[in-house]
Amino acid sequence: MVAAYIGLLLAAAVCALMIGLAYKASIGYRTSRYQSMLRYGKETQSMQDRQDLYQFGLTHPLQRDRSSWQTAGLSFGTMALIGSTALWYGPAVGQGGLSIIGFGLPILALFYICVSSSLAEIASAMPTAGSLSHASIVLGGARWGRRAGWFHLAGHVTLLALLIGGCAYLADSVASWHFGYTPSALSFMSLAVIIAVSQGIFHQWGAAWLGWLHGAGIWLQLLVGGIVVGSMVWLLWPDSYSAAVLYQFDSAGFAAHIRPESYIVGLLLLMKLFLGMDGASAGAEETIEPRVRVPWAIYLSTAYTYVAALVMLTIVSLAVAYSYGTGTLGPSSMRASGVANLEWFTGTAMAGFGGSWLIAVLIVASLWISGLQSMSVCARTVFSLARDESVPFSKWIGRVTARGRITSHSSWAVAATALLLLGCAQLWWRNDMFIGLLAAAIVFLHTAYAIPIGLRLWVSRGRRQVRYGSARGEKEGIWRDAPWHLGEWSGTVNAIAFGWLMLCCGMAVAFLAWEAAIAAIGLGLLLVLSYAWSRWQTSTGRGS
Repeated sequence: MVAAYIGLLLAAAVCALMIGLAYKASIGYRTSRYQSMLRYGKETQSMQDRQDLYQFGLTHPLQRDRSSWQTAGLSFGTMALIGSTALWYGPAVGQGGLSIIGFGLPILALFYICVSSSLAEIASAMPTAGSLSHASIVLGGARWGRRAGWFHLAGHVTLLALLIGGCAYLADSVASWHFGYTPSALSFMSLAVIIAVSQGIFHQWGAAWLGWLHGAGIWLQLLVGGIVVGSMVWLLWPDSYSAAVLYQFDSAGFAAHIRPESYIVGLLLLMKLFLGMDGASAGAEETIEPRVRVPWAIYLSTAYTYVAALVMLTIVSLAVAYSYGTGTLGPSSMRASGVANLEWFTGTAMAGFGGSWLIAVLIVASLWISGLQSMSVCARTVFSLARDESVPFSKWIGRVTARGRITSHSSWAVAATALLLLGCAQLWWRNDMFIGLLAAAIVFLHTAYAIPIGLRLWVSRGRRQVRYGSARGEKEGIWRDAPWHLGEWSGTVNAIAFGWLMLCCGMAVAFLAWEAAIAAIGLGLLLVLSYAWSRWQTSTGRGS
């Protein structure tokens, strides 16, 4: 019971930290020099938002019509509460036992709350679609900005491939039950293409509805989570089962103790719940009052994802533990997979409905919408890099329509890249492709997050001068004047976040897929070649 009390205290400590950081940020808002113009109307606030962009030498071609809820959908949807648990709950529990929920989830939340706080500060200071790259330019120059931007884009495209692949995998399983065929690599890739094309079509002809769908995606995930929890409680009530099983460090079958390296793998798999928390920052230039709403969207999406995941996965885990003793439920294997128990969550949830397909269909629908939200984040990240001429075909890929919408060129580009990445992952890793993609996403995104956070720590120690490129002048005080900031807590939180991000990169390479390090090195070489090419064009006069 002592371990159970420690686990409960850890979960309470995470909640206390979330409340404390939110309170500190609210104090920072009141003491900052920022003045909201929203009380004078949306048009007045939009004028202030445009002026914020002008300070960084950027124009404002996009239409501002997103609410804070719709912006939060970009973060909440990319983290994919339902999709992430549907894909990774079973493998994580299979590696780390049920204690991966009792201890592992609060440990992850403890550090990722610090990461989200650091990213929220950056988004508040840099209200642009490419806040990470622009913050890196401010702190370290153009080269660091391009590095952060490319790693950020690579991470989100990898996440998109993971979400498309996960949706195709579960859809293939559901279709095979109904139509009685044997799933194969061909059926999987065919469904992946259909999913990516349908999402691209929606970006091209349904752009006006994207904001609404981003907000609706949050409600769909909460609805599915509520249905899963309700079905588990309804099925098992009033049978009793102790929550102590979540704190015993035993294997999923309670046959042996979990090894430390296996527990670390389980933690890494469960990290998908928090990957993509910065998604809201990609919609900053379409959000009213982004310097306030975007950072809160990043922070609260992370906090609410943890709370919702903790409640849902605790109930599901207790139901799974009960099933081992009674046979009421059981991990249902839809089909063979290189990742053990990949369908465990979906199979258990379906058992709560007597084997009904309804829950599986809702999970697939949630994954499709999460992929759509992830594609939106990728498209806006590409737009930001194209505007800075940091990616090939910048003029074509970064076009904006007369109505202030990002064209579908960027959506189709990232969809094609994600499908190519998914196909290559299947050829290289075969059945372990989801593990490889997750490892690459962890390395890419954590590196992108670490660059501006690390540069902030470097600057705060007085080793470099804050700048914004040779043509844009000095931008002293940009962090101090941001309405969302943690004051004297900022340095400590940034240091914790940076250390955690670097540690996770190393663990992902060591315990998940060493090829992720090769991918990161390859991306770095592409950056070097791209910079050399741009310098050669400039020196020969061909870049004009």
